[in-house]
Amino acid sequence: MQFFKTAMKTRFVQFSLLILLSAYPTRGADWRSMPYEFYAGIGTASYFGDIGGSADENTWYGLKDLDLLRSRPGIIAGLRHFTSDHFGVSGSLALGWLSGDDTGGRNEARGYVFNTVIFEPLARIEFFPVRDIMLLRGVNRQGLVRNYGTFSLYLFAGAGAVIYHVMPNRNLLERQERDNIEHGMITMVLPAGAGAKLGISNRIDIGFEIGGRYALNDYLDGFTSAFASSNDIYYLTTVQIIYRLPGLVPGGI
Repeated sequence: MQFFKTAMKTRFVQFSLLILLSAYPTRGADWRSMPYEFYAGIGTASYFGDIGGSADENTWYGLKDLDLLRSRPGIIAGLRHFTSDHFGVSGSLALGWLSGDDTGGRNEARGYVFNTVIFEPLARIEFFPVRDIMLLRGVNRQGLVRNYGTFSLYLFAGAGAVIYHVMPNRNLLERQERDNIEHGMITMVLPAGAGAKLGISNRIDIGFEIGGRYALNDYLDGFTSAFASSNDIYYLTTVQIIYRLPGLVPGGI
């Protein structure tokens, strides 16, 4: 009987502790003990530029210019460092492919097709208006509180470069030679986007991120036009695995 009462008291203390901790919306200063995150993901790269696009001038603010059939694979890996509860800095490397085809577009008659390999190093500043909101907590067999579910939302912007290699079809190559179109193999890009993370353990998150890149030249497709209204743009959309790393600070895990 005494053993039963002791066990009941232990369970009551554990349950009370769980309720008390669940009242806090975030993990507070946990970023000090685990301020780094390594992330890696795979997804798609989508291109908006001078080749391809919709069949008419009404592009629905660019949505009709998105050709899902011409989206190509993209992969990304990076390291994030939290400087406070709501801000972080990140460096990443991405590899991807861009593709465009005039078939079915406004300029179908010219018949341009291209494929471009891109390699992209970036530096970003990230703002987390929602950081590690608790969705679910639990107590393990040792009586320790575990975080079984967290949610984060963030915005990012930064600067970087893209190293690219264009592979044009014959029609586009002839146009390049006729107009003496010359371009380099590297340009700056300005990224901006948003992401979300769902924690599945104390160390591992699942992430989703979409970010646009505005290039500072108009040659990612190997072509520019006098009618072009802006430089080339591409989007990288990825699903990521994120691993939290301890920091080299007192009390680090």
